[in-house]
Amino acid sequence: MTERTIQLDSMQYLFETTEHIRKLKLSKSQTRVKDMRQLELITEKSNFFVPATVEDHEDMFTFEFNVKGYTKEWEDVHKLGKNDKLRLLLNVARFQECLQTRKTFFLHPDNLVFDDNYMPYLVYRGIRDIVPPYRLDDEKFLRQYKCLVVAIFSKKYSFDELYSGSLNNAKDTAFERNVVEAGTFDDLVKLLNDHYRREQTTTEKNMQLVSKKRFRLFKRLSILMIVASIVLAVPLGYFSFVKMPYQNKLLEADKNFLATDYDKVISTLKEQDPEKLPDASKYVLASSYVKAEKLTDDQKVAIMKNVSLKSDKNYLLYWIYNGRGDFSKSLDLAKYIDDPQLIMYGLIKQIEQVKNDPKLTGSTREEKVQKYQKQLEDYQKKYNTNSADDLSNKNPSGNKAN
Repeated sequence: MTERTIQLDSMQYLFETTEHIRKLKLSKSQTRVKDMRQLELITEKSNFFVPATVEDHEDMFTFEFNVKGYTKEWEDVHKLGKNDKLRLLLNVARFQECLQTRKTFFLHPDNLVFDDNYMPYLVYRGIRDIVPPYRLDDEKFLRQYKCLVVAIFSKKYSFDELYSGSLNNAKDTAFERNVVEAGTFDDLVKLLNDHYRREQTTTEKNMQLVSKKRFRLFKRLSILMIVASIVLAVPLGYFSFVKMPYQNKLLEADKNFLATDYDKVISTLKEQDPEKLPDASKYVLASSYVKAEKLTDDQKVAIMKNVSLKSDKNYLLYWIYNGRGDFSKSLDLAKYIDDPQLIMYGLIKQIEQVKNDPKLTGSTREEKVQKYQKQLEDYQKKYNTNSADDLSNKNPSGNKAN
């Protein structure tokens, strides 16, 4: 539920609104009702007003207005083209007939709803000298009508601003000036009619009538063209924005690798998923990480003996993830390959990473270091070695040792 407030003259109307209902409560002191039967004028069916009910409470009346079926509101019609806006405003002129009845009302954007044909209907209404607004004369009706006309076209003024005193300042266009200067209701309607006819003539010149059969054919062809465009756009877009840039990065990495610029190889492919790289690019990237690793020349030579285009992809991925600092993945791969030297090297790298992680608390850091240190010592005892210096893979094919 939301609330809408309409402030007109000295009266304030506070509506509680849901999707189909607008509710207004008026204290009895705000009315001059002496008998509930006087309110039957509000609830009677009308071609000008939405259906309404009235409930009598101890000290107030509750008015309920049903706007179901009136699908458009002011914010919807405000988006229409000029031609449709003028037609809608001419339809508003029909409320002039109500001035001769006992029903009173006010023209305000929040008191208007529209059906699918943009025919306007009033929500709230009063009764002359009984329920506010007590009076609505020709002059006030004309002023409210002018404010509606200017407000629906203006990007500068709202209806409330115009009605509160800015109407005479709305002279940004010749149309606005003519609206403000219209002396009578008939003058204003004639002005709207003249503009509507001109717009209608322009519209008809720019439009061509076609048979329903041809229209349906054009519509189907248009839909087919749109679908075909989308279908073609998907592979074209993929090729232009995904495949081509990806291929260009691979070519650039190859060029940098041949130039022994390993840092550029790494930076060029840093955003790429190693698992999805072609085998040749895995080799290029793994080799570059090995070359950039803080190892002795002898260690690098030993490793590179097992790094080739024919190397098992898990061995290449080990060095890629190791180079990227993802030691959890590299250690898993080392265990899968079942290479104790790579496992121990991975544990040493994890210990270094934990020791240098400023985000860890002292206790957490110590706990993790001890965990990895214990694993490292177990492997050293198992394989009777005190270091991971020998990084040459004795099982370069990637098959698990028995």
